[in-house]
Amino acid sequence: MSIQKVPGVYVQEISTLPPSVAAVETAIPAFLGYTAETVTPTGDTLINVPVRITSQMDYEAIFGAGPPLTVSEAELDAAGAFVRSDLAIRYYLYDAIRLFYANGGGECYIVSTGGYTFTSTGEAEIVDTAFTDPGMALEAIAKVDEPTLLLFPDLAATDATTLTDVQKAALAQCGTLQDRFTICDLTRDDTTARTTPASVAPGGNFRDAIGVNQLSYGAVYTPWLKTSLYHPVNFGLLENLTIRRADGSTLAGFDHTELHEDNPDILAFIRIARISAAHQTIQDTTPADASDLTDVLDDFEAAPPAALTAEVTAARTDLDAAIAAYDASDAATLTDLEEAHTAFQEALVAAYDPDANLRRIFPIYGTIAAGIENDITYHPPSGAVAGVYARVDATRGVWKAPANESLMRVLGPDVRYTLTQLSDLNVHPTGKSINAIRAFPGKGTLIFGARTLAGNDGEYKYVNVRRLLIFLEESIKKACESFVFEPNDANTWLRVRGMIENFLNLQWRAGALQGARAEEAYRVAIGLGRTMTALDVTEGRMIVEISLAPVRPAEFIILRFSQQQAQS
Repeated sequence: MSIQKVPGVYVQEISTLPPSVAAVETAIPAFLGYTAETVTPTGDTLINVPVRITSQMDYEAIFGAGPPLTVSEAELDAAGAFVRSDLAIRYYLYDAIRLFYANGGGECYIVSTGGYTFTSTGEAEIVDTAFTDPGMALEAIAKVDEPTLLLFPDLAATDATTLTDVQKAALAQCGTLQDRFTICDLTRDDTTARTTPASVAPGGNFRDAIGVNQLSYGAVYTPWLKTSLYHPVNFGLLENLTIRRADGSTLAGFDHTELHEDNPDILAFIRIARISAAHQTIQDTTPADASDLTDVLDDFEAAPPAALTAEVTAARTDLDAAIAAYDASDAATLTDLEEAHTAFQEALVAAYDPDANLRRIFPIYGTIAAGIENDITYHPPSGAVAGVYARVDATRGVWKAPANESLMRVLGPDVRYTLTQLSDLNVHPTGKSINAIRAFPGKGTLIFGARTLAGNDGEYKYVNVRRLLIFLEESIKKACESFVFEPNDANTWLRVRGMIENFLNLQWRAGALQGARAEEAYRVAIGLGRTMTALDVTEGRMIVEISLAPVRPAEFIILRFSQQQAQS
């Protein structure tokens, strides 16, 4: 306020309205798991570093492509058409992101826990300590305020103990911070009923291992999903494939020359395709290794194409120079090596396009490659469910239960449950409800459950109620931060009450709170003798009491019919 010392006219602006509450975001998931890339182009680590992305393209630009696929056999029918394969995926984060965006997702965070590594038997190496140990992924994401959902799709490939150890740590974080919610998966074998070694209902292992703490901050969905997500394949994946015909006979893999010894063009393209695939494998698992590149180039020298183009020759020379200059301790030489390798790979494809040419002149290869690229794969549902959360929040609001909603890019659930199993999943003596994903004729695949893991809790039984309270609490909490160290008197109390009531009134009008009148939907109390004593004021405490009537879903619709006597 200016001091009036000079004669003149002075303007004073008097604030008569309370400050407003800014609504926080409600559906920003954090995906924690394994990625192809674990360092940036400048050599900085991506492991345990939360990275915010807004699209699938962002993910691929920073973290690379999906994990290596495995396939050992394919089946053809009597007409030679593709039937099925044993295509398998061993890491699920990449496809969870794809399902998230396919189902309406927007912003999210990625926390890489490491690169793709495999055991001697080809299984994914996934350890819970990469998520839960001090300084690791969960601690890293706890320091970021924006995420509101936690997901761990890769862990669904492990056992129930490893999976639930991380999920329990996530639930504990949610309960401590009170600003996020965990979407849980089951291991695939836990989605079905089993009789050995003992009788176990679907979800039984999960219920036994998840514990009893902070259950209202999580929800679990089952079963896994059948999808037809596109997965590009190259010759390296199919080279040793076993091909089974409808009559029971088998064909050897595409690397066996007896299949194509009379066609030198096929042999030439197979040599190029093998080299190109090897380079692609190295490219997908950077940082590059100079010895691996040298081995591939030796193969190239042993059987080069009949006529090298000038572009391939030049790229080959540049790659030789980059390998010679490579120094593992110098990040710049690593960048040069990767760029030279990429240029050589692109020159090979541009000059010969080996995979496309093999598909053109070798029909059985084209049939199988196209079939495997679009073959059915199975995925834990958390990524798709997170996308539905985001879609429902954007179109209806966080107070609408994310259920009775279609799943996109999904062919159907992996398992179809009986009514008895569905009843046991939804309502269980332990209270640990498991939300079923079901297929309905004429409707598609729907999420058909809306309960948290605290199914016996009358207050936080439903996902939308817990998430609505997180939204309201976090929004009001952040707005009240501006009043810290303000005078703890009636004027401040009036402003705080007005600010909160205005915000709750907006939510009531939007449909988040139940009541014919505002006073039936919410109540805000603050003041000396109402919520505070003189001692509270002396000790610097300002206490606000907020009562809410959140809307709850109509989970069971009961139609009561009766007959009456004829009236005329």
